[in-house]
Amino acid sequence: MTVPKVITLEAAPDLRQIYVSAALKRRRVGDTLPDVRVARAGVSVDVPGLAAYARVCRLPLGATLPLTYPHLLAFPLQMVVMAGDGFPLPLLGAVHVENRIEVTRAVAVDELLDIDVWAQDLRPHRRGTQVDLVSEVSTRGELVWRGVSTYLARGAEHPDAPRSEAPSTTPLAAVTGGPQWRLGDDTGRAYAGVSGDWNPIHLHALTARPLGFPGAIAHGMYTYARAMGSLGPRLAPEGLTSRVWFRKPVPLPSTVRLRTAFAPESTLSVLESASGDTEHAVVENTWAP
Repeated sequence: MTVPKVITLEAAPDLRQIYVSAALKRRRVGDTLPDVRVARAGVSVDVPGLAAYARVCRLPLGATLPLTYPHLLAFPLQMVVMAGDGFPLPLLGAVHVENRIEVTRAVAVDELLDIDVWAQDLRPHRRGTQVDLVSEVSTRGELVWRGVSTYLARGAEHPDAPRSEAPSTTPLAAVTGGPQWRLGDDTGRAYAGVSGDWNPIHLHALTARPLGFPGAIAHGMYTYARAMGSLGPRLAPEGLTSRVWFRKPVPLPSTVRLRTAFAPESTLSVLESASGDTEHAVVENTWAP
């Protein structure tokens, strides 16, 4: 068994520099993933940064981290993996199509965290090629949070590729109301400022169009965090598995609404346009009794 190369970072990388470098590189094509892991040890939470993130995503602040916040810490490491010379897909224009988070236990704001990230399962998608970026967060040797982010690079289509199906939204048929949000044209830039995700598809129509989008689109993890913030008090703080399937991008500006069906040990939500004709994301949360 091959031992993976481990890249240990002393600090979070500058993501704007990574995106600039990616823009200058030639498009990469390949069918194998590099056997590499990117790690940081003893990471402390930047409390002012956490407060800014919570403010932008409308999340409550408390003694423990919001469920989506560890993704923010792992995301720069994901970008280092994807920007590496051996990575077979282009970084710019990559679309986040699905995410899974498993929370073993609530993570205190003052805990020191060890973060490990790697890529796996390069596979065809009906609209190109997709890959999973796995992120694990531990403290004192205990795994407390795990995320799997699935990214799509558009390219040669594979109509027969297996699909990851979201659960049926039939339980939502009787749910007619829910919170509604107005997302301004500066939403992508505001989230980039607190997350470091400066992917051009989220910033402005002028930077999104060269990458195949008619205009800027909201970050998937921003809309996911907003949804989780709305559901917050109804979710278990630990032993939770949360999945989101990003259906269609949320154009900026736009108005969206969240409808949710509640069960004793789960929630099922759909994020859609205010009119209800466009389904943007499906979110499922489950936990043990």
